[in-house]
Amino acid sequence: MIRFLNLLSSTAYADNLYDRLPEDSFDLKWAWDPALILFVVLAILYYRGLKAFRGPLPVKRWQIVLFYLGVSTVIAALMPPIDPLSDQLFFMHMVQHLMVTNIGVPLMMLGVPFFICVRGLSPSVRRNVYFPLVRSRPLRWLFNLVSRPLVSLFLFQAAYWFWHVPYYYNLALLNDAWHLLEHATFAWVSILLWRNIIDPHPMKSPISMPVRMLYVMGLMASNVILSAFLSFSDTVWYAYEGRPTPEWWKPWNHLDDQRLGGLLMWVPGEFIDFFVVSMIFIIWTSRERKREQAQKNSIDTPNLEPYNVTPADA
Repeated sequence: MIRFLNLLSSTAYADNLYDRLPEDSFDLKWAWDPALILFVVLAILYYRGLKAFRGPLPVKRWQIVLFYLGVSTVIAALMPPIDPLSDQLFFMHMVQHLMVTNIGVPLMMLGVPFFICVRGLSPSVRRNVYFPLVRSRPLRWLFNLVSRPLVSLFLFQAAYWFWHVPYYYNLALLNDAWHLLEHATFAWVSILLWRNIIDPHPMKSPISMPVRMLYVMGLMASNVILSAFLSFSDTVWYAYEGRPTPEWWKPWNHLDDQRLGGLLMWVPGEFIDFFVVSMIFIIWTSRERKREQAQKNSIDTPNLEPYNVTPADA
């Protein structure tokens, strides 16, 4: 364990990394992120899906608002000024990740996007692409495997720690292809994770409300550990040295940047997770009260059907 922590906090992983990168790796001009196209397409499909329903919509108005708020949050995280600044400052990179994994994706999941977006597909695409994929046994087996609560939690934690190892973080920082892979990985594992915390119709989480609270608390514990390492480290882990920074950041150094990033992961990140735990607890207790009230009503109201007598006649 000690060896792993030393490895994690060492910049030795970044040795000679610059020599193996293209000359334009320090070009900080904003590059169009293909992930933006995906989320714009999802927003369009969601709109088309809502229009395809006849009669009452299967989602509440507040769910529609939350879905588009989530999409807007993710798009904002992948566009200027946040995305270019994430290449210059570590704490802005952490802001970007929080916006995608802790805010954008869960808000989208609350809007039950899968059910609505599928209805937004054209009939030919549903018939020739979507339904064959859904009926594919290997794909269904793979989806069921990675969607299991423990597996999805493991994949999220593995991605979380993997992309904070200095060598791989620096690859994503200095190489556009690795950067896109990092974003795709975080988006994918976030969807798998929040699918087990939120019930995005027609999928239902297989774990109970109390277990979901423990599930999120596990995330909080892991986040505290890494945040503490970053916040209290005396060395800069990542390859921001020599990279141009905004004028307003000049009074501070890269170690300040790293510590601020750790604090952002720690305080706002833990606050979001604590809010989720609180909401799960409120929903759980509300359901339990309704269940107890229903049981009480069934006991207080006698069953008069066998005697063919109504409560009024009684």
